[in-house]
Amino acid sequence: MEPVDNKNIKELKSILSKMSLNVCCVLALPEFGVKWTDVIRGVRNARLRMEPASVAKVLCNYAYRKYLPEDLADLVAILRLKLVTTQPRTWHVIKLVNKNDDEPPILSPNLSFFLKQALKTTKICKNRRPQIQTFKMNSLVYISVQMQGPTPVYMAVPLQGDVALVSAIRSGVIAGLVKGLGYETYEDVALSGQHIDSLLRIYNTGNTNQAEHLSGLPEYNPIPIITESGIDYTGKAYDEHYVQQIIGPDPPIVRMLKIKTEKEYFNRNILNKEIKMEMDLKTEDVAKSLMHWAKLGAIPPTSELFHIFHKTKSNNFVYRGDMND
Repeated sequence: MEPVDNKNIKELKSILSKMSLNVCCVLALPEFGVKWTDVIRGVRNARLRMEPASVAKVLCNYAYRKYLPEDLADLVAILRLKLVTTQPRTWHVIKLVNKNDDEPPILSPNLSFFLKQALKTTKICKNRRPQIQTFKMNSLVYISVQMQGPTPVYMAVPLQGDVALVSAIRSGVIAGLVKGLGYETYEDVALSGQHIDSLLRIYNTGNTNQAEHLSGLPEYNPIPIITESGIDYTGKAYDEHYVQQIIGPDPPIVRMLKIKTEKEYFNRNILNKEIKMEMDLKTEDVAKSLMHWAKLGAIPPTSELFHIFHKTKSNNFVYRGDMND
C-alpha cells in the first residue's frame, strides 16, 4: 500500500481540530464511516482529554491506516468544504445571468462533472486539474474548487433563484463555475457579508417570512403610548416603536455600509457648490447600532440612516435624497 502524504494528514488534523465535537460528530464522522462511540473509545484508550484535538488525533491515525493517498486528498477536500459551512467567512453575492437550461444542474447528481467540464474551458484551469467537492446543507449547495497553489474558491448556491455567493469575487474560477451551473455569465451586485441568510434576504426582499414591514415606511406621528409604568407623554416609547417598525421584526445582519451623497452647501451665497460626503459604518450589526443610537438620542427616529437601511440592496449606497428612487 502506497504511503499517505504527511501533508494531507497534517491538514486533516488541522481541519478536525477546528471543528467542535458536535460539528465533528454530525459532519465529519459520516465521511470516515465510523461511530461516535468508537471515537470516544479511541480517545479513552489513548488516555487523552475529550476535546477536538484528541478526536482529530484518533481520526487521523485511523485515516493513515485506511486511506490511499488519492482518497485521503478527497477526504481532506470535502472536510475543508464542510468546515467552511460552519465558520464565519465573507461572502460576495453575484447575480447569475442568461440561464441555458430549464432544469439547472444544481439539482443534478452529476453536478461535479458539469462543473469540471465547464472549468476546462477557462484559462486558469487549462493546464491544471481542479479538485471539486460539493456538499448540500439545508437549502444551499456548497462548492469548493482547489488547484495547486491558489487558495480554494468556495461558492454557495441556493436551490432556487438566479443568485450565488462566492468567497472571492475576482477569481477566474467563478466564470467557469457559473457556466457549469447552466448560466452564460454573472454580475457583481456589490453586496457582501458573513451571514448568508441576511445577504439573500437583502438581495431578494421576498426571501423572508417577516416581509410585512417591507411594503412601505410608516408615517412618523408621535402620540402618547401606554407602557407598563403608565402613559408616556415624552415620545420616547413611540420613537422606539417607530424605529422597530422601520428596522423590522427580524432585520438582516449587515456589518458594513458605505454611504455616498452630494448636498448643497448650507449657504449658496458663500459657496455655490455640491459638497461630496461619504460615511462608512462598520459594526457587528448595523441595525442594532442604529436602534441603539436612536435610543440614546444620538440620531432622530426619522434619520435618513434608517431609510437607507430599509432600502439598500448593497453595501455601497448612493443617496440622492429621494428614497423612492
